[in-house]
Amino acid sequence: MNLFQWLTLPPLAILALLDLSRAIFRRPRFRTDLLVRTFVWSAGALAIADPLITVRIAQKVGIDRGTDLVIYVFALAFLGTTFYFYSRMIRMQRQITELIRHIALREAEQKPPSGSV
Repeated sequence: MNLFQWLTLPPLAILALLDLSRAIFRRPRFRTDLLVRTFVWSAGALAIADPLITVRIAQKVGIDRGTDLVIYVFALAFLGTTFYFYSRMIRMQRQITELIRHIALREAEQKPPSGSV
């Protein structure tokens, strides 16, 4: 093992174990997210521990270099998360607009007419 592997593998292992332990003891709603994070940390640790694994996987899917495979996966994951968070932001803006309309209508109903005593 080289210096980079000695420096990066222990923190990745700790992160993976922390997320896995949280996934075991959390409510089911958050469990999937934590398991995905555990998988990502573990995959990163595996790729660092055995750098040729990305080359072998890349060649099996028709890509020449392991680095290219990592870049393609990262680019697709970035696009996917960008679209996901953009749609969440649009949905939240619509919900805020509906909430503001509802509050405005309730306040308008509660105010007395301006000309009465």
